[in-house]
Amino acid sequence: MKINGTEFGVICAASGTLNFFGEGWWYHFWYKLLVPGFKRLYDECTFISKTTTIDPRAGNMPLKENLQPKALMPDCIKLYPLKGVVFNSVGLSGPGAQHLFQANIWQKMERPIVISFMAVGKTMAIRMEETRRFAAMFFQYSELFRSPVLIQFNKSCPNTGHDTTELEPETIQELEIFKLFKIPVDLKVNVLFSTDLLKIISDQKLCEIITVSNTIPYGTCEKYINWKKLFGRTDSPLKYEGGGLSGKVIFPIVTDKIREMRAAGITLPIKGGGGIMRPRDVQTMHDAGAEAIEIATVAMIRPWRVRGIVKKAEKLFK
Repeated sequence: MKINGTEFGVICAASGTLNFFGEGWWYHFWYKLLVPGFKRLYDECTFISKTTTIDPRAGNMPLKENLQPKALMPDCIKLYPLKGVVFNSVGLSGPGAQHLFQANIWQKMERPIVISFMAVGKTMAIRMEETRRFAAMFFQYSELFRSPVLIQFNKSCPNTGHDTTELEPETIQELEIFKLFKIPVDLKVNVLFSTDLLKIISDQKLCEIITVSNTIPYGTCEKYINWKKLFGRTDSPLKYEGGGLSGKVIFPIVTDKIREMRAAGITLPIKGGGGIMRPRDVQTMHDAGAEAIEIATVAMIRPWRVRGIVKKAEKLFK
């Protein structure tokens, strides 16, 4: 998948899958040692950083200095391996963009990378200013990068205290900020994001690619998801505010959204992510209209399937 002449690959390790700098998580040591083909997640998938905010953010997952969780099993993440889903409310824990840029690790990477960012201020004015600060900061460091960089602008994390749909109206203005700095953008949305607005963004070419979908906020998409049956309760299984669902339950919702976007006349490249749990899902995502994919949950709870998914994606999309 070429963006402004640079090949960014057809399969990405979604934001958060490999931590902030591509180092992954503590349990990946065992996956790489014991699971055949898992290393392809590192070697052949385009790296997307864990989403950063402009300022340090505690979130719900306290981190050590090495950016690994302080808790072995953070209580803001619940795994349901038999159901093929993960529910989390990490809340974008992180040290802030300045700290990450000053670490000088992204700048030394030899392959094209994607840096994920989200503005999380309480008001639109604050979020606009956060976006300006981040764009200016990235512009300041951009000449130091050895490889091309794409910014993934996250507009849909459900764990920041916002109703994600309230973030839609400012999207065009924020994308115009990135355009002002000539920064290529991958706009990441969830399935609730307005298709009409995405059509305007596509027509005006305000970003280079659109990624669908982020995790799905708890209690939404009830046409597809029986939340009570899924979790055996009527309230969220996490003690924290918000919560986002990923895994195989959201796969048909994502593919339907991509079909809807294509039917609406959206011509920008679309990267599909959400619930890709086996190689045949790659074919379905391709047929829906995606030109590339992201994987995440499968790498956590079905790591033995990573090899087949990567192989299928490379064959199908290329």
